[in-house]
Amino acid sequence: MKTIGILGGIASGKSAATEALRTLGAVVFDADKAGHRVLEMPEVKEEIRARFSSAVFDDQGNVLRPKIAELVFGDSDQHRQALADLEKISHPRIGQQLEAALHAAEVAGAPAFVVDAPVMIKVGWIRHCDYVLYVDASREKRLERALARNWTKNEFDIREAAQEKLEVKRKLADIEIPNDDDLSQLQAAIRSFWDRYIAPPPGPRGNPR
Repeated sequence: MKTIGILGGIASGKSAATEALRTLGAVVFDADKAGHRVLEMPEVKEEIRARFSSAVFDDQGNVLRPKIAELVFGDSDQHRQALADLEKISHPRIGQQLEAALHAAEVAGAPAFVVDAPVMIKVGWIRHCDYVLYVDASREKRLERALARNWTKNEFDIREAAQEKLEVKRKLADIEIPNDDDLSQLQAAIRSFWDRYIAPPPGPRGNPR
């Protein structure tokens, strides 16, 4: 089983690339969804309440992620410290879920396991990856997509500033996947990667090419 990491800028199309790999047979670990599950853990709620107060909870005791986002994404030292504190609470637990999912995929005999995690570099999960794909789209196209999701330009800039620079991600990648045009461009590039590195189709006599 090969492990594939997905990198790219905000709204570059990482989710589309991940879905294309899932369609081909890969098992996908979505760190954002794992993070949502982590926020439902009682012990995590206790730590978040102690650090951020009850103001980030609703009446049912659930964490209000938009409230958390307001506190951790920004240009100030206070925002950066809040983000670091949240990551200390959540990242180890997300990492445990990653390890469990990776093991389950190996046992199931999956051809590939995809790590879709914006913080993959920061926390070292990139070490799991046999291949790293960089989904490449221009800033103009990415901003257009973000605005279509009802983000503001300021939100886009703040979220991007909280991640590693695009140049760093690009250098760490093995293969670039273009995604400035329609979805078919990305899907074709993903299929080409899959056929070459993950599951080569059989040749004329039933043997891999």
